[in-house]
Amino acid sequence: MWPVDLVVAVVAVLTFRRATPLGAVSALVGWHRRRTVRFLGWADDGAALTSSRAAGYLVMRVGVGLVGVLVLALLAYGLFAVVAAVASWLFDVRLTVLDPDQGDGLTTPEVLAMVPLGAVLLYLDLMGLVGVGVLDRAAAARWLSPSRSERLEAQVESLTVSRAELLAALDAERGRIERDLHDGVQQRAVALGLLVNRARRGVGPDSSGALLLEQAAREAELLVTDLRDVAWRVRPTTLDTHGLAPVLAELVSRSGVPASLEWDSPERLPAAVETTVYYVVAEALTNVAKHSGAQKTKVRIHVGRACRDLSDPTVHVTITDDGVGGAVQRPGHGLAGLSGRVAAAGGTLAVESPAGGPTRIEVTLPCE
Repeated sequence: MWPVDLVVAVVAVLTFRRATPLGAVSALVGWHRRRTVRFLGWADDGAALTSSRAAGYLVMRVGVGLVGVLVLALLAYGLFAVVAAVASWLFDVRLTVLDPDQGDGLTTPEVLAMVPLGAVLLYLDLMGLVGVGVLDRAAAARWLSPSRSERLEAQVESLTVSRAELLAALDAERGRIERDLHDGVQQRAVALGLLVNRARRGVGPDSSGALLLEQAAREAELLVTDLRDVAWRVRPTTLDTHGLAPVLAELVSRSGVPASLEWDSPERLPAAVETTVYYVVAEALTNVAKHSGAQKTKVRIHVGRACRDLSDPTVHVTITDDGVGGAVQRPGHGLAGLSGRVAAAGGTLAVESPAGGPTRIEVTLPCE
């Protein structure tokens, strides 16, 4: 293939500025890729072939091919020399590889003396053939494999997709748990309360069991309330049916610290964005109630005309409180988890919380 490589390499070098290589160049490089994978065990990662890569590879292939031709020529010459020496020793045949003026054929001691030297030269030539294969693999690895930056980009993209898929699966599982709580456990708790109330009506108010049944009825009501709260915190069904605005309003009304919501023109957002915003606000309000010592907090939502206009394709969420401050993102804590969720959605999270307060959490999400 060396002559073909040389001709196509010249064409590839002359057209290396093209975005894509010419058909003949692509065909030859593709053939070499398949050959290298099949016969030399090279692992083809499927890197995109550009004109510059094709030119560099074929130029290197020309050098490898030239070395291979020289090695094979030396091997052929050595084999011819063996045949000539044996013919001269056994049959006194004169071949041009030997001295034409030699009077007699090779003697046995002379032939035996050539054997070690010939074995060494044969070994070196065979190692040269192995070396050509190594050079061939190296040329493919250098020019036809993804670069380090391309590998890193592919890994980052794969990790981002995997994390987003994991969060989507987690949200789906949360929804399933919420449905199981709402349609299963909660219904049984309601049925239990009804049975207790029926038992209360069948027992006289002065009987010894009336007080216990009354307590059981209260506990059943509290159980139903707790189950509804837990199911709602896991993932409110309202988020899918009515959108983010009523869910945030409910979150603010349930907040342990007096909170207010500012959203000038509530609207439906993409489902993934609504889910992320919900968990950001829910976790932030929980952290405020647990750790901040704040007297009030404020949630502000700003949807860039991005969701309708490419000038600002983002959703901005800001949560502020007047607490003691000092909030930091530590591994394993709530803010670190929020940061990971936001990053998986392609957004950013910033925390400003100096000692003494106030604390400000800003989240920016792409509206897509």
